[in-house]
Amino acid sequence: MPDTVIAKINKLVIQHILIMGIMKKIITSVLIILLCSKVSICQQNEIGILTEDQQFIIGYWTGKIKVGSMSFTFSLRFWMDDKFLRGTLDSPEQDLENIPVDEIMIQDDSIKLNIGAIQRKYHAVIDRKSNVMDGIYIRDGQINFPLVLNKTESVAALNRPQMPVKPYPYLEEEILFINGNDGNRLAGTMTVPKGEAPFPAVILISGSGAQDRDESAFGHKPFLVIADYLTRYGISVLRYDDRGVGGSSGNHLQATTEINSEDIISAVRFLQSRKEINGNKIGLIGHSEGSIIASIAANKSSNIAYIVLLGAPGLSIEENLYQQNAMIHRAEGVSEDMIKLYNSIQRNVFSITKEELNDSIATEKLRAAYTFNRYQLISGEQKNNIDERINRLLTPYFRDIIKCNPAEILKKVQCPVLAIIGEKDLQAPSKLNLSEIDKALKSGDNRNYKLIELPGINHMMQTSETGTILEYSEIEETVSPLVLKSITDWILTQNK
Repeated sequence: MPDTVIAKINKLVIQHILIMGIMKKIITSVLIILLCSKVSICQQNEIGILTEDQQFIIGYWTGKIKVGSMSFTFSLRFWMDDKFLRGTLDSPEQDLENIPVDEIMIQDDSIKLNIGAIQRKYHAVIDRKSNVMDGIYIRDGQINFPLVLNKTESVAALNRPQMPVKPYPYLEEEILFINGNDGNRLAGTMTVPKGEAPFPAVILISGSGAQDRDESAFGHKPFLVIADYLTRYGISVLRYDDRGVGGSSGNHLQATTEINSEDIISAVRFLQSRKEINGNKIGLIGHSEGSIIASIAANKSSNIAYIVLLGAPGLSIEENLYQQNAMIHRAEGVSEDMIKLYNSIQRNVFSITKEELNDSIATEKLRAAYTFNRYQLISGEQKNNIDERINRLLTPYFRDIIKCNPAEILKKVQCPVLAIIGEKDLQAPSKLNLSEIDKALKSGDNRNYKLIELPGINHMMQTSETGTILEYSEIEETVSPLVLKSITDWILTQNK
C-alpha cells in the first residue's frame, strides 16, 4: 500500500483518537479543577522584581485551536497573589475550567507556560502594541497547534441560554448512595419539586465515557437542563457522577454494563427510601449507551416503572460504530475510498479486541492493525496516540460493550418504553436503530412503547443542521425544547 495512503489513514486514525479522547474525557482534569498552584517568573521571583512590561501579562487572553473539523476555545487568566504570578487555563468546549499553570517564564517578548496537570505547554511571542500572543500549543510534548491569543476583558464563556439560574423553584440536595454488591460510592444531585409529596422520580443515565452528573460535554450540561425542566413539572430527578468521576469512587473503564446496571438498581433503592418519592413511580432516562444500562436494569428490577431511551442503539454496538464513523467522515468530506479503508481497519481492530483475550498479544496485533505492520517506523507522537487508544480497547468496559447487542436486551423489557432518536443523529442513525428497537420490543411482546424520530435533532438532542460533532459546541441550544416536551408529556401520562 503506498505511503501516501497509509499517511492519510494514520491521519484519520489519529484524528479519530483525538476526537474520542475529547468525547471520552480521558484528560483527568476533573481531579485538578479549582486547584491553583504557585507559579513563577524565572525561578519564582517576587512581585518586587516583576517589571512594568511584565505586568502587561496580567488579565485575560483568549483564542481558538482547530483540530480536524472541530474548534476549541482557550482562555488564559493571569493575576498576582501573595507575591506570585498565578495562571489558569479554561477551554469551555472541553469542560476544562481553572486548570492551573504550573510555570510561567517571561523573558523579553517571549512567554513559556507549562500546564502539567494535562501535559500541555504554550510558547509564544508577545506583541504588546497589538495585545497579542502568537505561539504554539503543545500536546504531550509532541503535537503542536498554532494558537494566537488576544487580550480580552474576561474569560471566554459560551452562550448557553438554557442553563438554569438559581434560585430554583424546587429543592436541590447533594446525595450519596452505595452499590450494595461491591460497596462503590456514587455521588450526585437530587432535585425535588415543592408541593405535596410523594413525587414521581426519574434517574438519568449518561452515555459512553466517564461522565459527570450533568453529562457535561462541549460546553453543555444536558442532564442539568433536563433535570431542571422535569422538576418544574413535578418530577423529582436523580443524576449522579459515573464511577471515577467527581464524588464517585471506582473506575469507569473497569465497569461493564452489568456493573453499571447494578448502580442504577442501587439508585432506585435509594429513591424508594425517601419519603418524598413515590416508590411505585420511578423511571429511567438513558442517553446513548445509557439506554442499554437502563434496559438491563429494567430487566433486573420490577421496581422500574418505565424507561426513556434517547439516541439509543438498536443495532449491535459494533455495527453502530461502523455506521457512525462512516456517516461522520462522510459529513466531514472524507472520500468514499478512505472511508472503506478506515472501516476495514476498524473491523480488524474490533475482531482482535473481541477474540484475543491475552492483552500482550492483543496489543501487538492491534499495533500492527493500526499501522499496517509499520509500528516501529511511525513517530513517537503516533505511537503514543495509538497505544493510548489500544489501552482503552483492552479494558473490561470496552471488551464488554463491543460485544453488546441491545436488541437481545430489549426483547426482555416488559415495562413501558419511549425511544427518541433524532433524524440528524450520526452516532445512532435513526431509521436503522428505531427499526431494530421496534422489532425487539415486538418480539418480546411489549405492547406499551412509543418510538419517535424527531426531525432536525442530533445525537446530543440539539436542533442541528448537519448532525456532525463539529456542531455540538457551536450550537447554543443544549437540549431541544421539542425533546424536553416529548419526554415530559410521555412521563406525565405514565404517572397518572
